[in-house]
Amino acid sequence: MIRDRVVLFAIGAGLFGASPAIRSNVPPQQKSDQKAENPRDQREAANFSDADAARVLDGLRQALESNNERRLLKLFDAARMPDYPVFRGQVAQFFDEYEAFQVHYQITQASTEGRVGVAMADFELEATPNRGSTPNVRRDVQLRLVMAWDGKQWRIVDLAPRSLFR
Repeated sequence: MIRDRVVLFAIGAGLFGASPAIRSNVPPQQKSDQKAENPRDQREAANFSDADAARVLDGLRQALESNNERRLLKLFDAARMPDYPVFRGQVAQFFDEYEAFQVHYQITQASTEGRVGVAMADFELEATPNRGSTPNVRRDVQLRLVMAWDGKQWRIVDLAPRSLFR
C-alpha cells in the first residue's frame, strides 16, 4: 500500500514521464516575459572578474600581435560604443601604418560599475612601421576598458585613451 502511494506520487510529480497533475496557470507568453526580467547580461555584469578582464585584454593582445584588424574590431560592440565609426577608421589607419606589434599588459583593477565591467591596465604597445627606415613606436598607457555582456561574451564599449591607435 505504501509502495502504491509512492508510485502515485511519482506519477503525479511527473517522475515516470507522465504529465504532472498540477499545471501552471501562467500563460506561455507571461513565462517568457518573466525570463526577460532577469536577462543573463544583468547576472553576468554582477560577476565581472579579473579573469574576464584578462580574457578581453588577451584577445586585444592576440589580435594586435597577429596583425588582425578584423579580429581586433570584433572585440568591440559597435552598437554601444560612442563614435565607433571614427574609432574603426583610426584602427584601419593604424594597421595600414604598422606591420608588427608587441603587447604587454598588467591588469591593475577590475570592477563592476552598474551593468558594465571596467578594467584598468598598464598597457605597453610596440609597433613596427611598414617603412623599415622609421624607428619602432612605443606607447605606455594606463588603459581603461569599459565592457558590457552581449549574452555570450564581454565586449568593449569604450576604451581610453583612444590615442593608443593613432
